[in-house]
Amino acid sequence: MRALWALVATLALCLGTRVDAVEPPQPEPGAHDPTLLIQPDRWFVFTTGKGLQRLASSDQGKTWQRLAPVFEQAPAWWAQAVPEHKGLDVWAPKVFQHQGRTWLLYSISTFGKNRSAIGLASSDRPDGNDWRDDGLVVQSVASDNFNAIDPDLFADRDGTLWLSYGSFWGGLRLTPLDAVTLKPIGSTRFIARSPAIEAPTIVRRGDWVYLFASYDLCCKGADSTYNVRVGRARAVTGPYLDREGRDLMDGGGTKLLAATGTRWKGPGHQDVVGDVIVHHAYDTERGGKPHLRIAQLSWSADGWPVIQEE
Repeated sequence: MRALWALVATLALCLGTRVDAVEPPQPEPGAHDPTLLIQPDRWFVFTTGKGLQRLASSDQGKTWQRLAPVFEQAPAWWAQAVPEHKGLDVWAPKVFQHQGRTWLLYSISTFGKNRSAIGLASSDRPDGNDWRDDGLVVQSVASDNFNAIDPDLFADRDGTLWLSYGSFWGGLRLTPLDAVTLKPIGSTRFIARSPAIEAPTIVRRGDWVYLFASYDLCCKGADSTYNVRVGRARAVTGPYLDREGRDLMDGGGTKLLAATGTRWKGPGHQDVVGDVIVHHAYDTERGGKPHLRIAQLSWSADGWPVIQEE
């Protein structure tokens, strides 16, 4: 199969056709910090990696093709916002559609430090090659009690847009966004705290707003202890409580997804679209490398998400 795809790519080059799929279709491709966009004919996943990595699937996530990265060169403001950032190492995107365009929130940082920034880019379509730099959204410096990485975008039913983000330090933060500029307006608040918490995802189901987050440690291969927990609130601003009534500002969170068995370790950095949850996990059968995982959510009678299948 790989030989066949190599032949297709060679023929396309001879014909002067650009081939964005640089790898043949594959199940469970390498991926870290995935975010999912579902369209009627294709699914798209964007992930941490050089230039921001892109995956596309025409069979609802059974197999994936890797497309060309979003960024071919770094916008000038990256070096100003995070001077220690190197090259095209871009983290933890969030993909969404708004005003007829595909948008990406993404993170620029260095490991273990909170001199960080969240940027914005957009394109006419998720597989496009015309991504526009829409600049800085929010940043943090060493003296701040938060870390401006791991963005999520939530559009509430009244049309209000909310940005949540955060990793360690003071916890997860929430701020409203201007619907035209997609830049912060109004006040910012913390909505969840724990000694090791990051990667918020906010979704609404009926009258409840759910906050999913990743707890404990990623990025240690098979030794990663990442797990996904959840709380819910009546409003996006909280307070978010877990199933036992513990406030996520006080370290609460009902565990939804954790390592089971001996193969997949440290599942986390989730994104939730409808009843589909994507995340990465570290595969002990492939050197402890992170790979894309997809599961279905079902919902309990009292309104709590449950992993239906992994």
